[in-house]
Amino acid sequence: MRTAFVEKVIAAALVEDSGASSRSWLAVCAGAEERDLFRNIGFRDVTIANLDARLTGDEFTPFRWSRENAQDLSFPDQAFDYVFVSDGLHHCASPHRALIEMYRVARKAIVVVESRDSLMVRLAERLGLAERYEVDAVIGNDFIYGGVNNGPVPNFVYRWTERELAKTLASFDPTGPQQVRFFYALNLPERDNLAGRLLRLSAPAIQAAARLFPRQCNSFAMIAHKPNGALSLWPWLAKEGDEIVFRRNYKRTLRDQT
Repeated sequence: MRTAFVEKVIAAALVEDSGASSRSWLAVCAGAEERDLFRNIGFRDVTIANLDARLTGDEFTPFRWSRENAQDLSFPDQAFDYVFVSDGLHHCASPHRALIEMYRVARKAIVVVESRDSLMVRLAERLGLAERYEVDAVIGNDFIYGGVNNGPVPNFVYRWTERELAKTLASFDPTGPQQVRFFYALNLPERDNLAGRLLRLSAPAIQAAARLFPRQCNSFAMIAHKPNGALSLWPWLAKEGDEIVFRRNYKRTLRDQT
């Protein structure tokens, strides 16, 4: 986990919602690092979820644990206030489905930390500084775990863009605009080869470029708040009881979708 960056993103969520630390959180594709993160920042109501068959749940005390496939969560809609993932979606056979499952079971917002697709990252892939498939993760897990759906086959590292994330959420929930914020960070890989040594030598220049062009960073995060109540609906929709319906007296304006 990119701990310092994740802590910065969580801190931003706390600024937006001062009570977030006492609300219910679900961390999907999570493990000991997430347990330590939430424990160290003082969160109390946290459920850790993953697919690791080696675990019993005792490892995540004082938090709850649930064996879950992030692409098909067993929880009902809006079961948690916040749903969190850090570098887990790209281990799913369908990262987009896992994303909307997070959104489905969240009441207030989702917090997503993943890798960003960019020209700089594609160059790093060509130079062997960034993996397209996570071979190292499977090697580090006895050749049995750590790949796609936590299995032995190395997963493709799906890297996102801001527009991809926003379009996926809008497709799943077209009732109103999500309030989305993005955050960026540079995470330089450590590789013990010629390319890795060249990377370390050129690190100051790369860091300077990242400050000038943050969207070229390889790490980024999103906090997406769900539409909240009838006032957050698109102008062509209305709330009638528990249902959302098309507003029959709706008249289109140029500003409606901005």
